[in-house]
Amino acid sequence: MSAPLSVAPRRAGTGRARGQRLVVGALVAALVLLLGAGWLLWDNRRLVVTEQAVEVAATPEGGLRIAHVSDLHAADHGDFQDRLAAEIEQRDVDLVALTGDLIDMRTTDLGPVLDLAEHLSAVAPTFFVLGNHEGDSALREELLAGLEDAGVTILRDEVTSLEIRGTEVTVAGLEDRRVAVVDGRTPAQPAAVLDRFALESAPGPTVLLAHRPEFLAQYADHGADVVLSGHAHGGQVRLPLIGPLFAPHQGWFPALTEGVHRQGDTALVISRGLGNSVVGVRVNNPRELVVVDLLQESPQG
Repeated sequence: MSAPLSVAPRRAGTGRARGQRLVVGALVAALVLLLGAGWLLWDNRRLVVTEQAVEVAATPEGGLRIAHVSDLHAADHGDFQDRLAAEIEQRDVDLVALTGDLIDMRTTDLGPVLDLAEHLSAVAPTFFVLGNHEGDSALREELLAGLEDAGVTILRDEVTSLEIRGTEVTVAGLEDRRVAVVDGRTPAQPAAVLDRFALESAPGPTVLLAHRPEFLAQYADHGADVVLSGHAHGGQVRLPLIGPLFAPHQGWFPALTEGVHRQGDTALVISRGLGNSVVGVRVNNPRELVVVDLLQESPQG
């Protein structure tokens, strides 16, 4: 006969220790999730101000300061628009540029955004171009009428100028190509519209408002000193060591999502935007007001 198998008695403490480890692990995981959610909420609601200095050939005395407002999407951020207006008001700007997507398809009440526009136009001359989301909005014409009543200059493939401290400043605006598509028209290439502007012959600095940054090559070929764009939302999700994840009309790992990009004599300044559209969460990518200082170009050599 074979010897009977001996089974060691199970220690009661082993089961308790394992259970305690599971509880601790669950608590740690819950704490990490809670902290992550709190950080994400904070990061999505905060406003950062980025100052960008751009040298151009000619500026008014003391330079030219522009508040660049893009991609607000008129979402409900509580007091966010009041905070935005206060930041702009204290920056002593010469111009305010609204570079599209103030509203989107979700917007049903234009009151807050028109109040903001009226406030900004009282601070400094304010200019607006249509973005792709205004193209799709049923409130587009009501928005345009309201902005005009608020004192905002609307540029629909148009150019204008104003004098600031004795220097003529040219401001041009391209409306987004989505507007033409929705209206049943064939959208013109930016280059074709810019040909009409003759920015190269402007006596002072030229500022172009154009919602989409991906047409930089066409903007640079037509004499704009500085181009202000948005649309890319900073890539929506910004990964450490990698950068922006995705932008509309640029795809994965886009190149033009924020900051200053130069091509020839043209500087493209991109805002990460102030709101969200289809994707409702920004990651490592806070809302951004850009303040652009145009400075006299330094002498060569």
